[in-house]
Amino acid sequence: MTLIKFAISSAFITGALTAGAFLTGTLVGSCLKKADIVPKLKKLTIKKNQSASTKKS
Repeated sequence: MTLIKFAISSAFITGALTAGAFLTGTLVGSCLKKADIVPKLKKLTIKKNQSASTKKS
């Protein structure tokens, strides 16, 4: 009987964590889409320094 109780409680905890992760991902995704943060992050990416000296072989 304790095994069945453990399985049910484990399934409930797993379901709650999954639902929480889904809702968090949905909220973050909608905020990023509305705020247009993705293009801003792309502009902040590290660019290659063209004026730096390079070793030629």
